Amino acid sequence: MRAEGFDQLVIALRHAGERVEDKARKTMRRGADKIVKTAQLYAPVDKHNLEDSIHKEIGYERRGRLKIDIVMGGEVNGVNVDRYALLVHENYSSLKPGAGTIAKRMANPGVYIGEKFLERAMADSEAKLKNAMISAVAEEWTLEGGEGDSDDDDED
Repeated sequence: MRAEGFDQLVIALRHAGERVEDKARKTMRRGADKIVKTAQLYAPVDKHNLEDSIHKEIGYERRGRLKIDIVMGGEVNGVNVDRYALLVHENYSSLKPGAGTIAKRMANPGVYIGEKFLERAMADSEAKLKNAMISAVAEEWTLEGGEGDSDDDDED
């Protein structure tokens, strides 16, 4: 025997689950875009190849699970920047900043332009992305549930 409205509840939960998943994916994509822009801001500059090499790669794992990697390197403007990107990311403090990096630092006071730009961008974005994901899920459940949560039916 089923409780009245149980079928409607199951359907509502399935639809909410689909919407939550869609919203979470969109939030992840937007978050990745922000991390890319931040990493590009934090990266030293010479000919802009390093900055231009920073991008997101989107894929899907088992069961359609979204996977987004923020990467640097590869072929940019006919130049393979893999080794350069790694060297600058890991050891820039041992190098002397060029004119482009100095100008970028002057144009962005209070922003450290230098090594570990990818790691720092991810670390600086982590809390905001986590909060955005929580908000996306909570917003969908609030929209589905109407006026919010009720403790009346919390009998375990």
